[in-house]
Amino acid sequence: MIYDVVIIGAGPGGMTAAIYAQRSNLKVLMLEKGAPGGMMMSTWEIENYTGVGKVTGFELSEKMFNHTQELGIEYQYGDVEVVRDLGELKEVVTAEGTVYQTRTVIVSTGTTPRSLGVPGEERLKSRGISWCAVCDGPFFKDKHVLVAGGGNSAIEEAIYLTTMNVTVTVLNILDTLQADAKAIEQAKATNKIDFLLGYEILEFHGETKLEAVTIRNNHTEAVETRTFDGVFEFIGATPESTAVKDLGITNDWGYIETNAKMETKVPGIYGVGDVTQKALRQIITAANDGAIAAQAAAKYLESVKR
Repeated sequence: MIYDVVIIGAGPGGMTAAIYAQRSNLKVLMLEKGAPGGMMMSTWEIENYTGVGKVTGFELSEKMFNHTQELGIEYQYGDVEVVRDLGELKEVVTAEGTVYQTRTVIVSTGTTPRSLGVPGEERLKSRGISWCAVCDGPFFKDKHVLVAGGGNSAIEEAIYLTTMNVTVTVLNILDTLQADAKAIEQAKATNKIDFLLGYEILEFHGETKLEAVTIRNNHTEAVETRTFDGVFEFIGATPESTAVKDLGITNDWGYIETNAKMETKVPGIYGVGDVTQKALRQIITAANDGAIAAQAAAKYLESVKR
């Protein structure tokens, strides 16, 4: 079978692309190696998706996925290892060895959370160090945790942790927080969050579980070790673009470069959402990208069939 479009990734961008492609009467396959929703699934509360109001990431993911299934969109598990450009046909190859042939590909693979890369981190992953407050926050009720990062993700997740009676210390390598003013105001209003600004994590301690963290004041260069029950890292992300790295469509940081139509340098291959080079990475902007890419793919298919 040859598909009109294979969509890699079932986050908000991928699912929106699937809906728009299906409505254009294209033969669509959506592949996802995790749960539908992607990073949205691990978001505690969303309040800036137009028309929805406050909703959990799980709820919005479920609504989007159900919408795709109501339209009859084909959905398969697939950990995509490589995308091959064969001209008018493309091949999408999974880790299981399955090869899907398609005329267009929409890459919506998102990003993975970045790690600090300091001693003790690898050993203590899932043993006190986490990248998902929604997933692991309940384990730290009535305890004290460190949140690394100063952007919206770090501050919003810190606020979420306080709802489970967790005491939080936010540590940021910079002297200021990069989160928006409202998030910072909400964090301070909890009275359960204190801040270490201008500090750096040097090492994690503990054998079978996290016990303490060594930190350094970047102004005084004073080093100290403090006891924490857990650490949550929100220090940015790395694009999931390995499958297309040989196509020449990514920049030096691995993000897919696209134009306003979400087209890459390779005809018939599109990038949407967080995996692309862009200024704003939000659920609503990913959905926007997906709609544009699906329409562009439909017009491309019309042109090559003439």
